[in-house]
Amino acid sequence: MNTLINPAARIAVLALATMLSFSATGATTSTPAAAPLTQSYVWHDGSRERTVWLNPQAVAEINPSNASASVAKNINPNAKVLPLKHNQSGMRIWQIDNTGGAAVRSMAATNPTGKYSPVFHDSASSGGAMRALPGNIIVYLNPTWDAATVDNWIKLHKLEVLKKLEAGPNIYLIKTAPGLDALDTANTLYQSGEVVAAFPDWWREVSTR
Repeated sequence: MNTLINPAARIAVLALATMLSFSATGATTSTPAAAPLTQSYVWHDGSRERTVWLNPQAVAEINPSNASASVAKNINPNAKVLPLKHNQSGMRIWQIDNTGGAAVRSMAATNPTGKYSPVFHDSASSGGAMRALPGNIIVYLNPTWDAATVDNWIKLHKLEVLKKLEAGPNIYLIKTAPGLDALDTANTLYQSGEVVAAFPDWWREVSTR
């Protein structure tokens, strides 16, 4: 026996199904449309010169906490967390309707114990892979230097060594503040001609294959 469904009820059922389907897609956390970027920065990957582009509408928060989420919201009520291609602990990317530099400074001033960085992309589009500067740089010194020469050089430049890396002789992780301080310090050391290589200890967005 066929069961007749009231037309009004059928419309209500279809509307509910559509609403549930829309919710399941996670549309409220969709990635913003890519936008062109214009401000670029250079870093040195060994002897290779690399370029990254600043995203003025994004801020990276290093080692975020639930309590620190209110900092971005206080700066801009419309601030929201951008989805990453792969879930990565220790990093939260905020989209904030503010210039990148101003937002980073405002968040750091509001939360002095927090760590923040501008967000960069490997291409001149906000759709490119993201990078941030959580702090610290990697420096390759002359591999023939003995320990005393290395120590003297480090003291001369008033640097703090966090660890010696095992990738080769005289490779060190050097402490810097997060953000552009890391990039500027690395570039200054490389351009001095005193080191083999110096580059930031980048955070990079990764994706699953």
